[in-house]
Amino acid sequence: MDRMDYIQAVTRTRVLEKKLLSKGRIDRMIEARDIGEIFKTLNETEYSSAVAGVSRDEDYENILSYELKRVYKLMREITKDQVVVDLMALKYDYHNLKVLVKERMLNKDLSKLYISIGSTDFKKIKDGFIEGNLRDVQPEFREAIEAVLKDFEINKDPQRIDIILDRFYIQHLYKMAEATGIKLFIDYVKDMIDFINIKSTIRLKKQGKDMNFLEEVLFPNGNIDKDLILMSFSDSIENMITRFKNYRIGSGLLKGLESYRVTNRLSDLEKFMDNYLIDINKPSKYVNFGPEPIFSYLVAKEAEIKTLRIIMVSKLNKLSPEATRERVRDLYV
Repeated sequence: MDRMDYIQAVTRTRVLEKKLLSKGRIDRMIEARDIGEIFKTLNETEYSSAVAGVSRDEDYENILSYELKRVYKLMREITKDQVVVDLMALKYDYHNLKVLVKERMLNKDLSKLYISIGSTDFKKIKDGFIEGNLRDVQPEFREAIEAVLKDFEINKDPQRIDIILDRFYIQHLYKMAEATGIKLFIDYVKDMIDFINIKSTIRLKKQGKDMNFLEEVLFPNGNIDKDLILMSFSDSIENMITRFKNYRIGSGLLKGLESYRVTNRLSDLEKFMDNYLIDINKPSKYVNFGPEPIFSYLVAKEAEIKTLRIIMVSKLNKLSPEATRERVRDLYV
């Protein structure tokens, strides 16, 4: 990647960063009386076009979906090398693969679950899948589809669809990040793998699964060796903190595990994972030449949308501002 190719894109991104929701606006929405008041606040921001088409409180997801699509479209327009956007968009391809396979396996119409964001033309994949001809499908997606179909034929277990496609997603994502040679992208993926692996360890232990099942679920290519995570399967939370505190993700993981020990909620660990992944992107604010600000803006925007979803769901469920504030993520701004 030639860093000079990103001068104009970075300049545009700096303008977009200033439009990210401030802490003041987020606090205003947390304290709002109802979701209608939140819509009014959003109407004063770049979400105004999305809000205009929504009449019912329960349709808040339409606002978030509209904004997400708008942002991805814009970032593709200003970015020369699409892999910078694809790194964040790839998860939607694999989400759509899950929907596609489940539609066939469960014989259900799940078309409302598709997300029209991704790194590739999903219609091409869907058409090939329906026609039984994956020859022209990108190799990574073709291999994932073939693997999950073969597994279902043997095991007849729809729950394994997610496990297998998640593994192929992380493998594909790591390959893409490594190919860029950009340290931030590689660190982001490796750190995310470590967090997910540790969260999976705790979740599966709570569910009463055994170590063989964990071994199948754990992802390679993190900073923490899979064998070390397997060894932690019988650890208490205190011992996990001691075991992992000196790794790259140690600061965020320590907060997440301490919070989980108090609340017994894995969502708390997820919150501190999200905060950590935002933090490692913040130095991009000072990068003037290169792809990092574009990637980091997308990370920030997705975190902002997740925060809005948490606030809106909390408001619909009549949670207190204090309970909502405990759930929201840190901001990039």
